[in-house]
Amino acid sequence: MNSPTSAMIQDKTVAEVMTTDLVTLKLTDTLRLADDLMNLAKLRHFPVLDDAKVVGLVNQADLLHASMRSLAGHPKDTPRGALGMVTVQEVMKPATMVSAETTIQDAAQLMVERGIESLLVMDGEKLAGLVSRTDLLRELARR
Repeated sequence: MNSPTSAMIQDKTVAEVMTTDLVTLKLTDTLRLADDLMNLAKLRHFPVLDDAKVVGLVNQADLLHASMRSLAGHPKDTPRGALGMVTVQEVMKPATMVSAETTIQDAAQLMVERGIESLLVMDGEKLAGLVSRTDLLRELARR
């Protein structure tokens, strides 16, 4: 039997829990910049834009894997130097996008099915926010 709190959680949308103050990357940005932003801003997910159009996503795990490959390919370079030779475009993954009206339950199910950690929230063609596994877990913990 569903409790009133459970029903309220099921009806909540990603728009109510998403992060809207996003830091984005461009296709031509380097992994060194992405690494600096992750460390300075304590962020784990970056939408990648080509002008204003969403073209992909880079997260902390992508950066770690790319860093290891870059260091293996440039063994004489410093880690920062190797990261400066790789662009975001080379390592980004396709972004999974949802509308702001998507329920948090549907968002969580989509993340589990696809094995992903975040979703980009769109308002038509415009990036409105990002919802992560952490955002959803935080909301579920409030029950």
